[in-house]
Amino acid sequence: MDINIDDILAELDRDTTAVDSTGHTQQGNQSSLSTSDIPANNTTIIDVSPQQDFKQLMVHWRNERCSPELLSYPAPLVERMLSRIQSQMETIENISMGFLESMSQGPSDDNGDKLTSHHNDSKLPLLCMEAELERVKFILRSYIRCRLQKVDKFSLYLRQFDPIQLDDLLSAKEKLYQSRHSEILLKLLNGSVLKFMPEELQAIDDTEGSVNMIEEPDWNKFVFIMVCGPPDKLFSEDPLLSKNEYGKYCYNVTIAELKEDVELTLDSIYVMRYQVVRELIMSGKVQLI
Repeated sequence: MDINIDDILAELDRDTTAVDSTGHTQQGNQSSLSTSDIPANNTTIIDVSPQQDFKQLMVHWRNERCSPELLSYPAPLVERMLSRIQSQMETIENISMGFLESMSQGPSDDNGDKLTSHHNDSKLPLLCMEAELERVKFILRSYIRCRLQKVDKFSLYLRQFDPIQLDDLLSAKEKLYQSRHSEILLKLLNGSVLKFMPEELQAIDDTEGSVNMIEEPDWNKFVFIMVCGPPDKLFSEDPLLSKNEYGKYCYNVTIAELKEDVELTLDSIYVMRYQVVRELIMSGKVQLI
């Protein structure tokens, strides 16, 4: 049994547009994301508990859904989650097939007969495991689907990024998807509309006119945020963190159009323009909700 990113994206094909299904079929196996895609020179093993990984996945999921821009891809986290999902699927399959007798079979009475009631009760943990696994898979699917929707929306905008920026922003599969999607979109526009227009009007990346033809993220979008502080909880070592007049830790941000400084107190919820708190979100000190 094996699981990769293609399994999670299996249901997305019918939701996306301007995708060459033939090319996708031919290149699907070559572009599969598996544990072998992890760089070989990364020999550092970080011991992270499943609870910590799930908590981080929830944070990335909420941030991605609430953010107007495409955020950086957490490759190590997704790799660990896929590995844990595969391991849990194998465990559930072994239990359901009776390979793990200590968990799937009930105890015996004095005559060697199985206690049927206990055996039936042992199915409850298996059902709970399956339900929890489906919940994790739903979060991961939703997270990836949200990212692909932004790749579709900002296809031309992402073409302006250099390869180094794209490496940090997109996964290998997402880069391939973005490249193919933008090529198909440009081919469609050129073949159906642009070639029939005057040459001076054929550019689709014109940013000098009154209307920007490249759709960009709405940096002034209002978002709900929760101030969490530095991820390592070392408040005294955070140079951006200070204490207000009430002795509470806070971050100071400036609202440019109002020329006003605002204190963001830890463990508090605010409504701010995304651009104002963008750097704090990127550093994990503020979360979108």
